[in-house]
Amino acid sequence: MTPQNLKISLLEQKDFEKLQSYLNALSATTRSRFAPHAFDMATIQQFYLPENHNTAFIMMNESEEEIIAYAIIKKGYVLKDKLRLENYGIPLYTETDCTFAPSISDAWQGKGLGKVLFAYIKSELKEQGMKRVILWGGVQALNERAVHFYLNLGFKKLGEFEKNGMGNFDMLLEL
Repeated sequence: MTPQNLKISLLEQKDFEKLQSYLNALSATTRSRFAPHAFDMATIQQFYLPENHNTAFIMMNESEEEIIAYAIIKKGYVLKDKLRLENYGIPLYTETDCTFAPSISDAWQGKGLGKVLFAYIKSELKEQGMKRVILWGGVQALNERAVHFYLNLGFKKLGEFEKNGMGNFDMLLEL
């Protein structure tokens, strides 16, 4: 159930300007933890071309007409993550695996919206026949709040890797 005045829907092209505003309003810390794509309009438009197999869900605060949460779903896996995931002994399946990258606006973090958004997305993914969800680029190990969030959702740690001098965890959820 979504809290009053909040609506979850698929991202559509008509939402791109609101998405760009949402992304540009994120704090430097939040921006540093969300990196599937750059935040300019040309990149957003390119990212959602059909051949890229990316879709997204947004949570809107309808009373303010603004996006407050954004989650990307890529059918299959991210090529940059492929070798690392295979090194854990994880066979990858483009038809039943998907990759997940969520973000919540700074003002709305810690209010349970990530859990609500993920429950909605999880239901949609099951309907589409997805069997596993992989975190896009893992999660920063020092981001204890996010690590705890994913573990509470049922994600399991696959292993640890270093990127830009920081430790990260690859995580996966069996649906």
